[in-house]
Amino acid sequence: MPASIIDTARRYIEAREESERAELRPALDAYSGDFDKVVTALKPRPQKGVEKGWTISRPFRTPGLAGKYPLQPFALYVPPDYEPSKARGLLIWLHGGGKGCGDTSKHQYDNNPWLNREVEASGRIVCYPSAPPSDRCWARWHLPEADEYITDVITEIESLCNIDPDDVILGGHSMGGMGAIHMAHRFSDRFATVFAGSAHWDFAYWRCLMGTTLWLYHGVNDTTLVRRRHGTDIEFARLAKMRMEQAGVPCVYREHSGGHHLGDAIWVVREWLQWARDRRRDPFAPHVVAATPRGLTPWSDWRRHKVPLAAYENCTDFHSIPDAPHARWVTLDGVGPETVLHDMVVMSPCQDDVESDWNEFSLTLKRKSIPGGIAEARIAEDGAIEILPRNVTGVTLWLHPKMVDLNNVCVRVRGQERFRGAVKPSLAVLLDSYRRRRDWGMLYPAKVTIAADSTWETPDQLKIQPRY
Repeated sequence: MPASIIDTARRYIEAREESERAELRPALDAYSGDFDKVVTALKPRPQKGVEKGWTISRPFRTPGLAGKYPLQPFALYVPPDYEPSKARGLLIWLHGGGKGCGDTSKHQYDNNPWLNREVEASGRIVCYPSAPPSDRCWARWHLPEADEYITDVITEIESLCNIDPDDVILGGHSMGGMGAIHMAHRFSDRFATVFAGSAHWDFAYWRCLMGTTLWLYHGVNDTTLVRRRHGTDIEFARLAKMRMEQAGVPCVYREHSGGHHLGDAIWVVREWLQWARDRRRDPFAPHVVAATPRGLTPWSDWRRHKVPLAAYENCTDFHSIPDAPHARWVTLDGVGPETVLHDMVVMSPCQDDVESDWNEFSLTLKRKSIPGGIAEARIAEDGAIEILPRNVTGVTLWLHPKMVDLNNVCVRVRGQERFRGAVKPSLAVLLDSYRRRRDWGMLYPAKVTIAADSTWETPDQLKIQPRY
């Protein structure tokens, strides 16, 4: 394998401008050698002599990341039996809390010895990251910058340890549980499983979690009269469980008789970690639901407990959620002028000192029409890819020989064949698939782009004429 192709590939993925990539693309397209060897040369190499056990308040040190997050160090645990020659699974655990800043990863480690014992016993490399700082947001893991931070955390750990990209799991409690539900939406294709406890949610499009099993746990007595409000009431988890089951999304649900404290649910953490040992992310999952935008809003404030019911709907801002066009092997290339339906949950007013408000507490499931798009894609029994688009202007399908026969790719949109033929693998395409998410486990050497045409959805919904 010529060293020049490695250099070209590295310059391609590091390029900041499309014009620079355009100059490099012909050489990558012409390369017909072993793509796997190129990927191996590009991937970070695990370091030797990695410090075992816990490292607290670790700053980012990788070139390009060093100094980027001065207020967000992380705690890292490397098992005593870790060997650089063997890939390990990674657990990322999101802390609770609220608005503020500082080394919250250290606070997580110092105040949760029962959690530390369980994650150490899991055999995984473990990371406690620190949420983005904010003096006004109570849901800091929902902030737009949290996406890049979590991606950078994984990149940083990959530069240090040998991480299996298909064995990365994520969990969280309280604000971290809210963040876990949010990240399950944003990164449904990144984590092998997600674990969310003692949390709440405001908006959701549950079908975009297809292919990722979400665990929910909650204490029946999470809220306590006068002492603890209903912002993380168990009804949020019960409603989420119901909606995921109705959407056909894999979900495991556990209740316990305790309160909000993580120590009350440590047996559920243990069960999830044991269950996760046999689970791996499938980058070629045959059923993908891509939706944009998706996730929870960062500006929900359930502490506004003395306002009329209508105000609860007004204290959220869905438009602060950025686009998320990528989901496994599907990318939404553009969104049309219509909307898509999301779940919206609204909490009844509850004054701290009014017992009847507490006893009559309820959640109302509503619908919210959001400017956005969806594409549901399946690999059919005959090997064809079937797409059901909704308010998108185009869809790119990233393909791999483990998914379909690249010599005979068939794509049907709403039952109409839109493409049939051979698709040539390209090193440039493979690197483009990496650039989408910086994920070495989701690499696809070929692609097909399908743009809207007369067979696509129309503004009046397929022109169905009323009958009189």
